[in-house]
Amino acid sequence: MSQTHESKVCDAISDPTREYRKPIDVVRDTELDADEKLRILESWKKDAELLSTAQDENMAGGERPQLQDVMLAIQELERTRGSIN
Repeated sequence: MSQTHESKVCDAISDPTREYRKPIDVVRDTELDADEKLRILESWKKDAELLSTAQDENMAGGERPQLQDVMLAIQELERTRGSIN
């Protein structure tokens, strides 16, 4: 049974790494509109910030926070959005 578009978006917002390997993959997903991409990236950003804070406090499990990658993906999305409007 295939996943509906809305459930894919909801799943990606709740855990972006389940649907995408890298933040830029969200930007490149042609099935999403710009607002959906931004919601997913904002969720990923929040997770990365929490992980970064945990690493600063030596509480992380060795994961890479990806905060910089998320920020670059958001910038790319904003750049491409600006050229569309």
